Amino acid sequence: MSNDKYSRYEFLKTIGFKGSALMAILGSCTTKSDSVLNSLIVNNKGEIVAGLDSLKAAPIPVLPSYNPAGGSSGITSGSGSGATTNLSGIVTTTELNTITNFIVKVDLTGTSASTLKNQGGFMIANGTVVIASLGSGQFVAAQNLCTHQPRQRIIFNQNEFYCTDHGARFTINGQGLNSLGSRGLNIYRTANDGKTLVVFS
Repeated sequence: MSNDKYSRYEFLKTIGFKGSALMAILGSCTTKSDSVLNSLIVNNKGEIVAGLDSLKAAPIPVLPSYNPAGGSSGITSGSGSGATTNLSGIVTTTELNTITNFIVKVDLTGTSASTLKNQGGFMIANGTVVIASLGSGQFVAAQNLCTHQPRQRIIFNQNEFYCTDHGARFTINGQGLNSLGSRGLNIYRTANDGKTLVVFS
């Protein structure tokens, strides 16, 4: 047998499982902690709603992406290494400007950050960082790369980070909440002055 590594799905397919038999076996390999209950449902304005019935064909919002030419995205990319400050949370503008080695900087007053106005709202900045609002001007940021399998599918859901590919779950501190998230998640530091949010390491 070769030394190639396969996911459970690929392995089961290579030995002949398919269709409902394949799904039954894959489903039996999960544990209760691998599932997410009480999903957070938001409308296109970022407001929490009771259920899917209250959404009347609302369009799916397009997450902002980094615009390397500048423009109105409100997101600026930085160098991402060696921040030498102990700042975090809500700080003054002067203190915020001392952070020069940032990963990403977001204009909180711009439309690209409108999802961060509500507690539980999140955005993906520069394609690589997931930023979520904890309310009261507090934010948390994580690397948008799942440690279960390297896929950029991390979102923020019910006060935790969640990978939509296979269901890995992580706390806001990056600790795994289920077997798929056991390797943890890289969490970044954040600081803001109410108008600008800086994500740094």
